Amino acid sequence: MKSPELRCCCSFAGSCAVSVVVALSIVLVITSTHCVEGFESGLQLPRSGFLNGRVKSNRVLFIHDFGAAGDGVGNDTQALKDCWEVACSSPKRPRIVVPAGTYLVHPIVLSGPCKSKITFSIYGTIVAPQDPDAWRGLNRRRWLYFSKINHLSVDGGGTINGMGEQWWANSCKTNKTNLRGSKTMLQALTFHRCKDLKVTDLRVVDGQQMHMTMTNCVRVSLSQIAVMAPASSPNTDGIHISSSRGINVMNTTIGTGDDCISIVGHSSRINIKDIACGPGHGISIGSLGKSNSTASVKSVSVDGAFLSNTQNGLRIKTWQGGSGEASDINFQNVLMENVSNPIIINQFYCDSKIPCANQLW
Repeated sequence: MKSPELRCCCSFAGSCAVSVVVALSIVLVITSTHCVEGFESGLQLPRSGFLNGRVKSNRVLFIHDFGAAGDGVGNDTQALKDCWEVACSSPKRPRIVVPAGTYLVHPIVLSGPCKSKITFSIYGTIVAPQDPDAWRGLNRRRWLYFSKINHLSVDGGGTINGMGEQWWANSCKTNKTNLRGSKTMLQALTFHRCKDLKVTDLRVVDGQQMHMTMTNCVRVSLSQIAVMAPASSPNTDGIHISSSRGINVMNTTIGTGDDCISIVGHSSRINIKDIACGPGHGISIGSLGKSNSTASVKSVSVDGAFLSNTQNGLRIKTWQGGSGEASDINFQNVLMENVSNPIIINQFYCDSKIPCANQLW
C-alpha cells in the first residue's frame, strides 16, 4: 500500500526574514512526540581497521616514515605535514596511510592544488590537543583543514577525535559568563574549495564544535560516516554544508548536540539518502538572512531518514530583514520517533540574547 503524502506549497511575504519559496513533498510516520533517553541506529557504524603489512612504494606513504610516533603522546603534526607535501607534489596518485595507533595532531592546513589524485587512508585514530590553548595565536575555527584540493579520497575506517570536552565546558551556551566562547565556532574537519571529494568509512567523534564542514565545495560524496558526540555538547553540528553544490550524503549515522545536518549559504543540489539522526536537532536549512544578508538554498532532497530522540525533525529557519529563497525542498520516506517538533518553518528565527525587533520585508 502506498504511503500517504502531505504536499504543500508555501509562499511567504510581509514581515518574514527571507522571502522564501518552499515546495515540500513529505512522507512521514511519527510514532511518538516525546523525547526519551537512548538511541539505537538501524545503520551499522563503520568499524576501525588496520593495514596488514607495509608496502614500500613511492605511491604509498606511511606517516611513520616521516617521524610520526603514533603513541598519542608525541606531537605528530609535522610528520603529517611533511607526508602531505610529498604526496601533493607526486604525479603518481599517492596514498597516505595512517596505520593503527593514536596520532596527536595540532591545528594543521593541508592544501593544494596537488599534482595528482590523493587517497588519505586513516586506519588508526587522529586526536586533537585537549587544551584549547593549543590554538593560542592560531585560527580558532580550524583543526584539520583541507583546502583547494581536487579528487581527494578519505577512507580507512579509522577515527577522528576532536577531544571536545574542554571546548564544550568553555562554550558560552554552557558557561554564560564566557563571552569569548560565543565568538568561536571551531570546525573539527573542514573541506574548503575542494572538488570531486569522496569521504567513506570514517568516524568523527567528540568534535570541538562542528564535526565535518564543507565550504565552497563542488561534487562531494559522503557515505558510511559515523558522527557522534553527547546530546549535551553545544554547537556540535554533525555535517555542515555552506556555499557548496552537488553534495551527496548516504548511509550515514549522526548523533550530536546540535543539527545532524545543517545547510546554509548559497548551497544547491544537496541529496541526503538513508541516514539515521539522533540525538540532535534534526535536519536544518538555515539559518538564512542574518544581519540583513542575502542567502539562498535550492534543490535539497531527503529520501530515507530515521530521526530518533531529536529536538526537531525537518526545519527551515530564516532571520527577519534578510532576502533570498529556500526552494525546491523535498522530504520523503522520513520516520520520526520521539521527536519534539517534527516539522518547523520559522521565519522569525532569533538566536540572540536581545529580542529581535520585527522588520518589514
